[in-house]
Amino acid sequence: MRISKLNELRIWGRENSINVQKVLWLCEDLNIPYERIDAGMEHGVNKTPEYLKINPNGLVPTISDNGFILWESHAVMRYLIRRNDNKSGSGSADNSIYPRDSKGSSLVDQWLDWTNTVAWPAMRPLFWGWVRLKPEERNLQDLENSRQLMIKALSMFDQQLSVSTYAAGEEFTLADIPMALIAYRWFNIPIDRPDFKNLNRWYSRIGERAGFKRYCSSPLT
Repeated sequence: MRISKLNELRIWGRENSINVQKVLWLCEDLNIPYERIDAGMEHGVNKTPEYLKINPNGLVPTISDNGFILWESHAVMRYLIRRNDNKSGSGSADNSIYPRDSKGSSLVDQWLDWTNTVAWPAMRPLFWGWVRLKPEERNLQDLENSRQLMIKALSMFDQQLSVSTYAAGEEFTLADIPMALIAYRWFNIPIDRPDFKNLNRWYSRIGERAGFKRYCSSPLT
């Protein structure tokens, strides 16, 4: 927990949630102070009437920024960038991670949306099956189907990385954060993996970032 002097930014969510990790990674990279409150799965909280009043989905993360409530991890990341930009005055440090120009920001949004509609739907059952289900609960054929979908998704991402250093261009952006968290799960479950040269290069480079070191260093749970 990194606590703000005013405790102005609160984040509800458990630290092993990929969607919470996206937000915490951004806070780590940009040195944004916050208070985190455990919520979800074994911690409960997220299905209580009080929580459902602020997030009717009953999912994590949810943030409160001096009373401003927001949920959906990608929306939260974009908000924190703009918030940080406004507080810094110039925002020059954040311009590359979420470009101000319409073309640059649209490319970031494109890949953020792609992770939610293509990459994570392929990865989630694979991760859940190998990490959170008991061996006797696993359907191996379903897991193999998910592995093939993930190979297809990563083949597309690897092709993108053949023409750009990062997901949305030559600079690290918000689009790289969810994909790095997905890749960390891909590389740390007990499956056969084809070799993706460009993905490997990108993953090695991403591994130098503070957010990666903190949130992609513990065993998957």
